[in-house]
Amino acid sequence: MIFATALLAAACAPDEHDAVSEPEAADDETPEVHTEEPDAVEADAEPEATDEPEPADEPEPADEPEPADEPEPAEEPADEPIGDPVDLGEFNDYEPGDPDATLLPVDSEVLIGQLPNGLTYYLRSNDSPGKAIMMHLVVNAGGVLDPDGAEGAAHFLEHMMFNGTERFSKNELLQVLRDFGTDFGPDLNAYTSPDETVYILDFKLDHPGAIGLGFTVLSEWASAATLLPDDVDAERGIVLDEYRLRDESASGRISNFLDAIYYSGTVYEGMLIGGSEESNLSMTAEVLREFYDTWYRPDNMAVVVVGDLAVSEMETLVEHYFAELAPRTPTAPAQPDRSAFIADFVDEPVTDVVTHPDHGPIYISLDWQLPAWPAGTVGGERLRFMEDLIARMLDIRLDAAFRAGQLSQTTEPHFSAFPAARGLRLYGTNYQGPDLNQATTDYISVVHGAAHFGFTQAELDQAVSAFRTSLEFQLESDETRQDREYSFGYAAHFLSGADVSSTPDRVARLTSLLDTYTVEELTAHLRWLLEIAPPLVVSIGPDPADVPTAEELRAAVDAAVPLAPPAAQEAIDALMARPDPAAPAAERPVGLFDDAYEWEFPNGATVVFAPSDIAAGEVTVVAESLGGWSSLSVGDSALVRHAVGAVASSGVGDATATQLDEYLATTTARVSPFIGEHSEGFSGAAGAGDLEALFALLHLYVTEPRITEVAVNEQIQAMQTRLANAETFPLWISELQLLDALFQGSPWYQFIATQDQIDATTADVLLGLYQARLSNVDDLMVAVVGDIDRATVADLAARYIGTLPAGAEDTFTDHNPGFPSGIQRITIPVEADSGSAGLNIVFGAPTTLTVKTLVLSDVAAAVINDLLDGRVREQLGETYSVSAFVSPDDATGKWTARINATGPSDGLETSHAAIVEIVAELIADGPTDRDLQQAISVTRDNYVLESNSSIVNPLLRRHHADDSSVGTPAQRRAVLDEITAAEVQAHIALWFNLDNRIEVFRSEQ
Repeated sequence: MIFATALLAAACAPDEHDAVSEPEAADDETPEVHTEEPDAVEADAEPEATDEPEPADEPEPADEPEPADEPEPAEEPADEPIGDPVDLGEFNDYEPGDPDATLLPVDSEVLIGQLPNGLTYYLRSNDSPGKAIMMHLVVNAGGVLDPDGAEGAAHFLEHMMFNGTERFSKNELLQVLRDFGTDFGPDLNAYTSPDETVYILDFKLDHPGAIGLGFTVLSEWASAATLLPDDVDAERGIVLDEYRLRDESASGRISNFLDAIYYSGTVYEGMLIGGSEESNLSMTAEVLREFYDTWYRPDNMAVVVVGDLAVSEMETLVEHYFAELAPRTPTAPAQPDRSAFIADFVDEPVTDVVTHPDHGPIYISLDWQLPAWPAGTVGGERLRFMEDLIARMLDIRLDAAFRAGQLSQTTEPHFSAFPAARGLRLYGTNYQGPDLNQATTDYISVVHGAAHFGFTQAELDQAVSAFRTSLEFQLESDETRQDREYSFGYAAHFLSGADVSSTPDRVARLTSLLDTYTVEELTAHLRWLLEIAPPLVVSIGPDPADVPTAEELRAAVDAAVPLAPPAAQEAIDALMARPDPAAPAAERPVGLFDDAYEWEFPNGATVVFAPSDIAAGEVTVVAESLGGWSSLSVGDSALVRHAVGAVASSGVGDATATQLDEYLATTTARVSPFIGEHSEGFSGAAGAGDLEALFALLHLYVTEPRITEVAVNEQIQAMQTRLANAETFPLWISELQLLDALFQGSPWYQFIATQDQIDATTADVLLGLYQARLSNVDDLMVAVVGDIDRATVADLAARYIGTLPAGAEDTFTDHNPGFPSGIQRITIPVEADSGSAGLNIVFGAPTTLTVKTLVLSDVAAAVINDLLDGRVREQLGETYSVSAFVSPDDATGKWTARINATGPSDGLETSHAAIVEIVAELIADGPTDRDLQQAISVTRDNYVLESNSSIVNPLLRRHHADDSSVGTPAQRRAVLDEITAAEVQAHIALWFNLDNRIEVFRSEQ
């Protein structure tokens, strides 16, 4: 995203792989806004489960619910005093002291150099994904350096870099980059954060001249921006629209309110990365020029280049394009001090309230400030790693307390460290429940209980095991580490000294560090943190009358008393006994991918395997069966997501959720069940050594699912939150009315549970829905793709898939009435300052699934997006985001197309007219040769094997098409060269038929 701390998810964004664009709640449904992964190691690191797998109806495998546990009766609070804190021996008077400032080692494979003019460069040759390159221009200047009265200058300047340089006019720059397959759009090519601005180019190396062009553009951005007054005025509307979208929305206002609390007393106090309406309206070319000349200087910038090119050639190019750059001011001003303890830690708890009428969920944000230990040093690494380990242990303690009934919140507790800026870190969490005051007291009581009574050795062992597993997986997957990961890491090193040692060195170092921590030191450090940093507690909701007051929250904080940990549960050493293998009924090679193979079992299940070294040591598994909620009853579509969520939060078989958590902490295996409109199944991934654990978990999710009352209560809370969003959040209201029009009021397409359904929800109801679709198999297709041998997959498939219970044959039912005829317009009134104004246009047409139609859908969308970006975003200058896409429906052939645009209410009709004009021209005349070739170039760059999902998705499409029509990257590339302008024209007329469309306008009335 353009500026890193403002967060507005498209809560109702359609799922591009499903025929039904069900509202997705993102931040509003599960208000967990603190999501930093630990600095040194990702404690829960696990293989990605396919980059949004494409089984026809699979919902986005939403936040993978952590397994939950059966509740136990809460103990009555004891009347006697809790006693003195646990004795910590040598750590009783603990203070961390000054960290060792020794710098961490640097990976010998990266060349770090500096030109005589002060510009730093990071160069690395890397062949993953291969035949590609990623380039960054990193400027050590972000929102914290905005001049007083010109808040948002760094961000506005970022926009202006795409408005022309001395060598390239605005239109010429964008067009020439598109010629080389570089996709442009909001959030794709640059971002501004509190501390830096980074520009990003990535492209394939099969385009002649691409390397030279990339270096030329970065050099121009670094030194030759034109910043013309007319261009500033032309860009102002786009910046203002982004400001409205990001900052004036309910989520944006709440995020900014929390940031103001986090920033208080720090160098970031008063910072507004996106500026204000006043500062953006008054921004001038002179102010931007001064910021540019002051901070965009060689000694304050770095160039990062990673890709399939020799380092020596990279260095020659850096010297050629950047050596002559000179600063435009005599010296750079001093940077603000972001060192540890720069924040004035608060002396008393901070309690406050923030509300917005468009914000449906009611919850608490609870945080504690952390020291900003220096990154890239031996001492800083040890302290940051220690605090990540403490966060993991607190997460374990809180989860156990939640399952034991010691927490009154209804959402599963989470606890993590996250950055608010380079020099500002916090611990944080969010939670919901019927009594948020009591939930606050309970939560803080558990945290203080860990400091008072001490962590347990079992908690330390479980946390260490999770970190070791993650480190081992990082080492196994290192050989296929992607350009993007390296390049962003090197940018972070330039900006803050972040660790850029080799993976083997880092893994060895951190593994050794794990052996140095003790329960006593970790408890002492937590105790010290809580002493210097009182909690920051904010109640959040739609109306002040609905949430606790600041005074009530302070009383809740003061009422907290250290709570002893619940009794530990016995650990399990296996999920299940290994089943005897079932012999396949048939097996054969699959010609779609090299060495692919499949086994068919008597129970109706098929397992298809394709070896892949795209991600070393990683295996992706997606299992899909046809049916989905279309085979259930009317109204169940609103409940199935909660059924699978409850099962995934309840353990399996004889294992409670706590026991399952502890077991999975020693593995990389993860599995998520899903039930979509036309299919159901499981999505997961694991390291190669943990694939059996994944298969065992999948087997148990079919044969021995369970649902606890704790999980039911959690899902009831989720239902209430979704219902509140549907009643208050303009984007949800808009999307739901659009869906109602799209499906012509069919009762089958209900996505929000009614209050009556919520009130009737029980464990039996949810488990019944789950088992109706996921308790046996008939046509289950399991795609296994990854870095593992065929013999292992064959054995696991025979044991865990071939032995699943067989069910009666069934398939999905098509309840979709088809796209409605005529033009419908729906108007959703929004407040003038709500940040929710915009428009959506949806089209639909039946389409036969072939490789050519799949490719044409991508090319058509690329053609339209190029024109939308140039004529709606850039020429009209009031729309931050405008985009088009086509969504194939593999199951029914009822494809949809969509165009979305943001913008101020008084500009929507103009944007709409321009959109309709573009589509009408394409239907009448087709794309120009240049437009077509640019679209093909952009599309070709997407048809590469960069993740296992590009293999999984075509394999699963075999449910609906023969092997020649499933759309592998190779099939798509072969067809791409045959695409003609006439074919694109005809299919734009088919998918974007202006005579049949649904329009939704969200505007001020």
